[in-house]
Amino acid sequence: MSDARHTFGRFSLEEASGTLFRDGEPLNIGKRGAALLTALIEAGGNPLSKDNLLSAGWPNQIVDEANLSVQIAALRKVLGQNESGADWIATVPRFGYRFLRGISTASITSEPLRPILGVWQSDGLADASSGYFAHGVVEGIVAALSRFREFAVAAPRAGSGGQQQEASVQAIAAGLGVRYLLRCTAQQAGERFRISVHLLDGTSGLELWAKRFGGTISEVFDFEDRIAESVAGLVAPAISRAEIERARRKRPDNLDAYDLYLRALPLFRTIDAHARSEVIRLLEDCVRLDPHFATGLAQAAWAYERQETFGTGMSEAERARALELANSAAEEGHDDPQVMAISAVTLILAGGERQRGLAMLRDAYTANPNNAMVMRMYAFGNVFVGDLELGRQTFMRSLEISPASLMTYEILEGLSLSHLLMGEYEEAAEWAQRSIAVNGQWPAAYWNLASAYGHLGRTADAADAVNRLLTLAPSHRLSHFVRIEPSYETRHQILLEGLRKAGLPA
Repeated sequence: MSDARHTFGRFSLEEASGTLFRDGEPLNIGKRGAALLTALIEAGGNPLSKDNLLSAGWPNQIVDEANLSVQIAALRKVLGQNESGADWIATVPRFGYRFLRGISTASITSEPLRPILGVWQSDGLADASSGYFAHGVVEGIVAALSRFREFAVAAPRAGSGGQQQEASVQAIAAGLGVRYLLRCTAQQAGERFRISVHLLDGTSGLELWAKRFGGTISEVFDFEDRIAESVAGLVAPAISRAEIERARRKRPDNLDAYDLYLRALPLFRTIDAHARSEVIRLLEDCVRLDPHFATGLAQAAWAYERQETFGTGMSEAERARALELANSAAEEGHDDPQVMAISAVTLILAGGERQRGLAMLRDAYTANPNNAMVMRMYAFGNVFVGDLELGRQTFMRSLEISPASLMTYEILEGLSLSHLLMGEYEEAAEWAQRSIAVNGQWPAAYWNLASAYGHLGRTADAADAVNRLLTLAPSHRLSHFVRIEPSYETRHQILLEGLRKAGLPA
């Protein structure tokens, strides 16, 4: 071994002695544990196969793979979770394991091929009634930045505020696995607002650029674009003027419509029946005020579809309205990848337009493979009705770029579903449990968990998963899944059969 010392979070690992320290105190992980941890760290964030890890931990020996699982479980128990709430050692299903980003090593540097920018939303001074504005502005900045192909943008980190305020810039950047950190604070008082933005180097913690913008609500779009342009120019200096111009999205003509859109956004993160209805009401008012606002049209179409997926279903009138909105969004926002991706998924799920929807998703992803929303929609569309393995791989890439985003639980649930539909039930259950650990209120993860346990014959675990699902969504029955998946039920018979075995009522 070399004299290198690998440091990460509260830990350091000395290669020469094979000793792991936490806050300077030595920990007992054993010779094999130290060899495995060193191999994972030296991979620089890349996955290592089980064969490679067995060779590292048991050189010149033939041992059962179960020995590796025991050692990895022991390491995870000692290490706990990193700053983003994820295990330091992640499972790469059907392959091996990888050490998550955020490593600082004396003799090794491993950076992503493209700069990755993390967005950290600080708590503003806005009161509860206008807090949606701050979140909406930050999401607008993220959307504008994610148009650039020269760098990837990690979605905003969950749980902004107190805990992050106390953490160092380096710790937050390490937790997100990013090279740069954009710290945003948005405040509103009546018609006036103020946005403070700081671009920070995630390695040194040094501030690279900072600016404060202030004005009236009518100026917010111009400020969002100026922020995106300034940050992009610093993160990727060779960026062209044409790329900057392409980053400028179609803006709503009516600011009252935009306000309604911002009010609806936070409600998308819950499946509560009242919240679903309120989202539809807000977005219908939004597009009534501005029928050419493509983003509002797409979100309104999606809001109706969520009634089908998470509620008791759409009436024929509601289904027709969802498809009308999705088609209008695609027409108005034909040059906006995010609008096209949301519209495509709605057309697939609510209208059964499989081929058209997949083509729209492919075009959206090709136009902007760095946008977190586009990536998720492209992955889900392929898992539902397209290339299952492509969908799984896209979910994995999304998780690597945004391991601590607000929507991580959806990515983890998507990985669970992809493995379930491949017949890989152990992996499906593992990813479902990880999704539940992030957000225990998301019913789709319980669908997958119950089905996986049903197929595995784990009767008690399957029954428990069904009970937890019905606590969250009392109306869910097998008929619910038959209803929402009529156009691609052949693939999804695996989900249905597992839920039947798990004991979900008909």
